[in-house]
Amino acid sequence: MKSPPSPDVSPGHLPSPYHRAAAAECRDWSGRSYRIGASARDLTGRDRGVHLARAAAAAAAAGVPQFAYGAAIPALMAVRGWGLAAALLPLVVWALVQGGSAVPIARLRARGALPPSRALLIGAPLCAAAPLSLAAADGLAAVVVGYGVLGGLGAGLVYHSCVHLVAAWYPEHPVARAGLAGGAFALGAVPVAAGALLLPSPGALAPACAVLAAAILVCVAGAGLRLPEPPPMWWPPGTDPRAWALRGRADPLAGAEHSPAQAWRSGALPALHAVVALGGAAALFDLAVLPVFLLEGGHPPAAVAAVAAVLVAASGLGRIAAGRRAERTGRRRVLVAVLLAGAAAQFGLLAAGTAGWTAAVLLLAVPAGVGGGSCYPLTRALAMDYFGARHSPDIHGLVYSAKGVGGLLGVGGAAVLAVLAPASAPVIGLCAAGAAALGAAAVAARMRRPLPVRTIPL
Repeated sequence: MKSPPSPDVSPGHLPSPYHRAAAAECRDWSGRSYRIGASARDLTGRDRGVHLARAAAAAAAAGVPQFAYGAAIPALMAVRGWGLAAALLPLVVWALVQGGSAVPIARLRARGALPPSRALLIGAPLCAAAPLSLAAADGLAAVVVGYGVLGGLGAGLVYHSCVHLVAAWYPEHPVARAGLAGGAFALGAVPVAAGALLLPSPGALAPACAVLAAAILVCVAGAGLRLPEPPPMWWPPGTDPRAWALRGRADPLAGAEHSPAQAWRSGALPALHAVVALGGAAALFDLAVLPVFLLEGGHPPAAVAAVAAVLVAASGLGRIAAGRRAERTGRRRVLVAVLLAGAAAQFGLLAAGTAGWTAAVLLLAVPAGVGGGSCYPLTRALAMDYFGARHSPDIHGLVYSAKGVGGLLGVGGAAVLAVLAPASAPVIGLCAAGAAALGAAAVAARMRRPLPVRTIPL
C-alpha cells in the first residue's frame, strides 16, 4: 500500500485538504469554536514569529506618513508657501481614508477577496504615493489626492491586514502580539519624524521624500510577498483552548457572541466608538500641531526634533506596554488611566511650551504619546471581550473607523482654528485636545460589558 503524498507546505501555501485532515475542532464554555491542528511551521514552513516580524516591518513602513507628517509641516509651509490650514488638509484626508477603510477591508478579507499578502502588495505603491506626492505633485489638490486619498488607503490596507494577521497567528495572545504590529506602525516613523525637523534646508524635503517613498515601497512589498495566514479558527498545538478560556484573567471572555447590530444596540459599541474618536483627536492634534507650536515658541529645532521623536516612540511603545499590562490589570482600567494621563499631559504641554521649558515638554511628550496610542489596541481588545470573536472583524472595523472622526476633530479642528484664530490656534487646540482626552476617559469609565438576556421558557 502506497503512503499518501506529503502535502505542500512551502511558505505562503496553505493546503486546505491537509488542514481538514489534521485539525480537531472543539468548543469552549461560551460556544466559541477552535481548530487545533498543525503548527505554523508545518503549515507554512516558517515559525509564526517570522510572520509576526514581517507584518510588523510592513506596518512600520506604512505608518511613516502619519507619524512624520507633523514634523514635516514647517518645511512644507516654507517650500510651498502654504499656511498652517492648507498644510494640515492632506493629513485630515489621510486620517479619514485610513480610518474609514477599516470596515470595507475587513469585509473583503472575510469573503476571501483580500488576504493579507494581496492587501500588502496592493497597499505598497499606494503607501509610497504619500511621500512621493510631497516630492513631485504640483498644487494642494494633487497632494491631497496623492497623500490623503492614495496614501491613506494604502496605510489602511497594510495596517488593518497586519494587525488582523498577527492576531490570527496568536489567538492565545491576540492583544499583546497584535500590539506589536500596532506599535511598529508608530515606531517606524521615529527617525523620520526627528529627521524632518533637522533638514539642512527646506529644499531637501523633495529628495528626502522621494527616497522615503522608495524605501516604503520596497519594505511593504517585500514583507507582503507570499505572506500566509492561518486557517479559520486555527489554534496552535500544545495548548488547550478550553483551559485557556477558563483561565483566571482580569477581563473574562464574552458571555455571548454579538452581531454588529446587537453590539451597537447594547450601547457598548457606540461608547468604544466615542473613545477612539475623542482619544484619536487628541493624539492626531499633537502629531500635527505640536512641532509648529514649539518652533513658533522659540524652542530650538534640535529640541523640537527630540520631542517629536519621543512623542512618536511613546505612542508605539505605549501600544505594546498597554496590551501586556491590561492582561493583568484589566483593559478598561488601563484605558481610563492612560487617557487621564494623556489629558493631563495636554495641559502640561501648553504650560511648558508657552514658558519655554523644553525639558518639561520632552517629559510630558511621554504620557501624551502613550495616552493617544494606547486607545487603539485597548479598544480592540475590549470589543472582543464584550462582543465575542465570531463577528470581530466587522466590529473591530467599526471601532477603528472612529479614527476618521478623530482626524476631523483633531487635525480638521486645528485647520479651522488656523483660519479663524491663527495667533491662538495652538493654545485653544491643546486645551481642546485635553478636554477630548478627558471626555474619552469619562466615557471609558462608564462602559459596561453587555450581558445576554436569558428567559425561562414557559
